[in-house]
Amino acid sequence: MSTAFHPQTDGQTERLNQTIEAYLRAFVNTEQDDWRRLLPMAEFAYNNSATAGNGMSPFYANYGFHPVAVGTASTEPHNPASTVYAHWMQAIHEEARKWLEEAQERMRQYTDPERKTPPAYRVGDLVMLSSRNIKTRRPSKKLDHKNQGPFQIEKIVSPLAVRLTLPRKWKIHNVFHVSLLEHYRTSEHRPAPDLSKVLREADDIERSEEYDVDEVMASAERGRGNGKRIVYLVKWLDYPEQKDWTEEDFDNFSVGGLEKLREFHRRNPAAPRD
Repeated sequence: MSTAFHPQTDGQTERLNQTIEAYLRAFVNTEQDDWRRLLPMAEFAYNNSATAGNGMSPFYANYGFHPVAVGTASTEPHNPASTVYAHWMQAIHEEARKWLEEAQERMRQYTDPERKTPPAYRVGDLVMLSSRNIKTRRPSKKLDHKNQGPFQIEKIVSPLAVRLTLPRKWKIHNVFHVSLLEHYRTSEHRPAPDLSKVLREADDIERSEEYDVDEVMASAERGRGNGKRIVYLVKWLDYPEQKDWTEEDFDNFSVGGLEKLREFHRRNPAAPRD
């Protein structure tokens, strides 16, 4: 799963696709007539191969053991062709593993020299947040502050992502990749700031057009005949207008709003329903 504003995740997926293609290409070159039949074994080979990240295969991480692709038959097979097929399948499996390991090694040679150890953050640390993906109400992005904050780290989500305590008026996701952060440095002439003042006086940012549903208040029928439809009266959280409710069609609800919609129908089973 990716964090907000972290396009490297898509690049990682593309690299994985290239790894898969690396040994599938070998199959296509040598087994041009039956590569579709080899896809399940290519999948098995990948899931049964140890990754460089944690040293274990996906199979082992899920089940605690490495499944055996081809075992020794305890009895003489009734169909001799099955023995030939088993040896052929085992050879294909080993070839797939070899191509996978070679692809991983090539990836490691290109990517490892450019990687840097992420800084060690702890809960309570003060950090500056890059303004790269934050648009304030200042007219010019080039003349705006390069960083916002300092903000306090609220939780270490993972070694590469942290959750920050942001101003309440900022309606943005509060989990960020560490590449967008840097330690706030204090000194004799630059003491630690008053965090409540920082949160209170933070620059206004462009508001998102999406708001959280506070409550679905009612439902009603609109129109006649083929144009008949169901609309819902929705009350919104932190809506900027004086009137904090609107009429919405079912298709306008997001995942969080659908849960509020289900709660409404549980309370009002006889209400009109889309």
